[in-house]
Amino acid sequence: MANLSPILLIGCGHMGHAMLKGWLQKGLEASVIVHRHALDLPSPHQHVQSIADIPKEFKPKAIILAMKPAQATEIIPSLAPWTKEAVILSVLGGRDLTWLKNQFGDQQPVVRVMPNTPSELRLGMTSVVAGSTVTQEQKQLTDDLLHAVGEVAWLDSEKDMDVATAIAGCGPAYIFLLAELLQKVGEEKGLSTKLARLLARQTVIGSAALLGHSSQESEALRKAVATPGGITERAINVLIDSKAWPDSLSKAIQAAADRSKEMAS
Repeated sequence: MANLSPILLIGCGHMGHAMLKGWLQKGLEASVIVHRHALDLPSPHQHVQSIADIPKEFKPKAIILAMKPAQATEIIPSLAPWTKEAVILSVLGGRDLTWLKNQFGDQQPVVRVMPNTPSELRLGMTSVVAGSTVTQEQKQLTDDLLHAVGEVAWLDSEKDMDVATAIAGCGPAYIFLLAELLQKVGEEKGLSTKLARLLARQTVIGSAALLGHSSQESEALRKAVATPGGITERAINVLIDSKAWPDSLSKAIQAAADRSKEMAS
């Protein structure tokens, strides 16, 4: 039974498709998706390839902007027929609430959201900050949509969005890099590609699942593996040195946060 309000999704690239997949699994009232490429969409949802093809009588409760940021300025003015009863959810990277207000007008309810790609499996992490004209009902609608694809963090201040983006929005890439490097090192140490790939991937998958199912802090789980004087502790001592992972990760997060801020300015 459908229990998510009808949406108008503009753009169905990697992030848009990941969220749509989660919403369809949850259950979604008849919605319209604008995507210029072919799209396998179940009934009663409608796929159109341009804004001009959106039914004029369609009344979405939320409009999700998931197109490329560079396309947004051109597309947004043409959305006016459908914005009257809708809250705008912007997935546009580097486009802040002020920018959205300038595009839609001061009275249009707008919400800035930053999901990540595990949303496709309904395991996403989305950071959210709302504009001043968003009603409580619209916040609940936003919360319902985003909780359908994972966890949601409402930010008290938009200034936190850059760091939140650097940690959660970009975070899956850091984890995939870890798997990539574990496999590469395994190969360099003489393992076959097949074995190194299996060891790296399943270790990351299993560790993430263990973290997700445990009530313990990540530090406690790490210490449970790295017994004093053991094999793991020797490796951890290398990685946890202040000039190793702590320093590298801090610099990486700051670099991503700086870029997010640059794009919003």
